[in-house]
Amino acid sequence: MKLKEYGLSGNLIVATCLGMMFVTGGIIAGTLNGVVLSFAALAFFFDLGEEIASDAMDVKGDLVRSSESLAKRWGRDRAMTVAGLNYGIFFTLTILPFLTGWLGYDYLFLVAIMDLVMISCTLTLVRSRVIEEGRVQIRRLYLAWGIFVIVFAVTRIL
Repeated sequence: MKLKEYGLSGNLIVATCLGMMFVTGGIIAGTLNGVVLSFAALAFFFDLGEEIASDAMDVKGDLVRSSESLAKRWGRDRAMTVAGLNYGIFFTLTILPFLTGWLGYDYLFLVAIMDLVMISCTLTLVRSRVIEEGRVQIRRLYLAWGIFVIVFAVTRIL
């Protein structure tokens, strides 16, 4: 919570910590490869987009607690554009494991479904003017990403 006061730098630290969970898991498992690094990058850009979007949903709260969020410094619309760009990088990176040949058509099928759901949520989020609607879309993004990770992991185990 304390990192929220530092705006973008705090968002970057939180996103890095999330991405590093995949790297740490890969190191522990002895499998630090392109797939693990791709998922680390996906986690980073997903979380960075979410952190910036969440800040934009609560600009009034940032003013009260002296946060230096992008939304407070640049305005809500520009912050949401930056969040949308992070999600755009996320969507672009989802295809990388397939294009490199690290993962096959089963991955492509799962990621295509996830991307379609998440792109819809992202577009609604970036355009939303109502805080609660934005928060609902953020929860849906987490749900879609979480379900994808779980289903992907289960398919790898089976």
